[in-house]
Amino acid sequence: MTRRPKKARALRKPARKAAKPVKRATKPFKKSTKPSQPGSLDEFIAAGARALGLKIDKAWQPTVHSHLEDSLRHGALVASFALPDETDPAPVFEA
Repeated sequence: MTRRPKKARALRKPARKAAKPVKRATKPFKKSTKPSQPGSLDEFIAAGARALGLKIDKAWQPTVHSHLEDSLRHGALVASFALPDETDPAPVFEA
């Protein structure tokens, strides 16, 4: 990611005077009790394993299913968080 030159930053429109407060989640995160559609994640795991050339042992299938379900739920939580238009991306740090 590259930064804009200072000259270009000065040409941007000024930020709005009062931004709307960001709505935060009020309920604590808890595991879903709704079962997922039967076979949907298992078929997705099998298709991904075939595409990557991986062999998943039957004993590990429930664990892989659980981790994928958790990852998708966390991703949905992050994607549902609304950010104001004025939000800038985080700077890139290099060592």
